[in-house]
Amino acid sequence: MGKRHRVKPDCGTRSGYDWHRRDAKELPCIECRNAEALYWREQRVIRGDVIRLNNQRRRARHFKALGNDIEIQKFTEKEILDTYGSDCHICKKPIDLNAPRQVGKQGWENGLHLDHVIPLSKGGDNTIENIKPSHGYCNVVKNATIIVD
Repeated sequence: MGKRHRVKPDCGTRSGYDWHRRDAKELPCIECRNAEALYWREQRVIRGDVIRLNNQRRRARHFKALGNDIEIQKFTEKEILDTYGSDCHICKKPIDLNAPRQVGKQGWENGLHLDHVIPLSKGGDNTIENIKPSHGYCNVVKNATIIVD
C-alpha cells in the first residue's frame, strides 16, 4: 500500500500531523500537535451535543452488555451527597468538593468520585444504594474490588 501523502504537507496543519504519524512514522512536531489539538477543541464546541449523546449511548450499551438484570436508576451528584454526606466511604476522611475530579489534574486525589460499592463488573447496580462518594485516589486504588464495611 502506498503512502498517504504524495508530498510532505506544511507543518502546523492537521495534514502535517497525519504525515508525521502515518508516513514518516515519527512523533509529530510541536506545531502539528498544536494544530491537531486546536481542531479537536473546536470540534468539542461545535459537536458537543453529538459527543454527549454518543457517550450516553455507549454507557447504555455497556450496562446492557454487563447483563440484563442490572438495575439502572437516574440520580444526581447532589442526591448522593445528601444521602451519604461528603466523607469518603473508603477512608472516612472529608472530600474536597472544589478539587478537580479528572485524574491527572493538580489535586485530583482529594476530589469527588462516585464509587460503585459493588462494581458493575461484579454484578452491582447503578443505583443510589450502590453508589457512594469517595476520594479520587481511594476510588482508583480500590479498582474493581468489593470493600466490606
